[in-house]
Amino acid sequence: MSKSDFGDVLAKIPYGVSVVTTGRGGAQVENGLTVSWLCQVAFEPPMLMIAVDKLHYSVDLLRSTKNFCVNLLGEDQAALAGRFAKQATTADDKLADVPQRPADSGAAILTDAVAYFDCEVAQLVEAGDHLLVLGRVEDAAVLRDRAPLTSASGLRYRKR
Repeated sequence: MSKSDFGDVLAKIPYGVSVVTTGRGGAQVENGLTVSWLCQVAFEPPMLMIAVDKLHYSVDLLRSTKNFCVNLLGEDQAALAGRFAKQATTADDKLADVPQRPADSGAAILTDAVAYFDCEVAQLVEAGDHLLVLGRVEDAAVLRDRAPLTSASGLRYRKR
């Protein structure tokens, strides 16, 4: 099987598109990244899993701050997803000029998102070229009643 064939088949699975923020706010470094690999893991305690490329800058923040906030995007927020899909350097501030407030964990809640899950890192598991981040949900809320942005909207992520 070729990587292209695998990617073509994966493109048939619709994923929700989110911006995951991490960091403690204030003087601490913050970052955000676009994530489409997200799923519920447990009801008790409430847990989610996200998958992050092991080479992404945010992995170091996830390991050190032990928190993240999943911000579910609306169908009209593809440009915002694109902004956070770019790899950041330590000098980049992808959160600049994005309406936000701090979650209890310190990560940013994007106030124009559809909903959010504020999480503390429970476990990190290496899986091939990605890191599975299991998060215990400490807080969650619906912010806006609108349809979610999904990969079925034409957004595609492929390993380069």
